[in-house]
Amino acid sequence: MGYLIIWWGWVPAMSRTKRMRVSLSLRLQPYSGDPMAEVAEYLNSLSKDEVNRKVADILVAALLPIARYHSGQYTPEQLRFACWEAADSLNKHGSNMRLALGVEQPQFALPQQVMPTASVMVNKLESVTSGYVTESESETIEETQSELRPTSLVQGKASSSDLDSLFGD
Repeated sequence: MGYLIIWWGWVPAMSRTKRMRVSLSLRLQPYSGDPMAEVAEYLNSLSKDEVNRKVADILVAALLPIARYHSGQYTPEQLRFACWEAADSLNKHGSNMRLALGVEQPQFALPQQVMPTASVMVNKLESVTSGYVTESESETIEETQSELRPTSLVQGKASSSDLDSLFGD
């Protein structure tokens, strides 16, 4: 048994407990031109250690609460805290990504393409000052917004218009 010198004297060194490693083998082969192919190319440009760290961080942030729920070994309180921590981690990731890329937060600035045209805004202002929005003006505003709204780049994910219909917005 080895000994470790600590400033107050000699103390037996604590042996490391042996933990079993869990392996995850994953092979992704996306088609070129897909968003996942762009991510794969980026990850392939990094060192193996950096790829492992980035993928591990993102998978834990995105999936740990679901994995804990699936295991059935955690209380509702523990699951709630895991969800909060995961959401906080993902929010921090999003903030860091926006900061690094110089992109503003979406709730503070609308992209130019989503802004209604000047004529729609004038009609809307006239309607607001008169106290009502006519049905045709409302339809025009909705059509303009839905035509200019961007769609999701990720296949199988809902677009913002799908989410609006879900939440009644």
